[in-house]
Amino acid sequence: MGKKNTGMFVKIAIFALAVFAGIYIVHLQLKSNALRTERDIKKAEVTAFQDQKDELEEKLKAPVDEKYIIDIAKDKLNLRLPEEIMFYNDLYN
Repeated sequence: MGKKNTGMFVKIAIFALAVFAGIYIVHLQLKSNALRTERDIKKAEVTAFQDQKDELEEKLKAPVDEKYIIDIAKDKLNLRLPEEIMFYNDLYN
């Protein structure tokens, strides 16, 4: 009778271990998927920053001529040339 109880205990222990291993594998798979998603997001951010860096490097390489100065005055200082006509509309749709 003692041997039968021991066999049953071993079967229950193996079953519990198998259930625990299954749950842990599912947990690791979900964590792995979350990390892959985060990695993909980070790769996209790196690509965007790389593109931005390349654009800024191109601006640095551009010669400082009259067109460059006019573009900076328009973009940064919101200035316009005298011959440019600006229309303002404060009506909302």
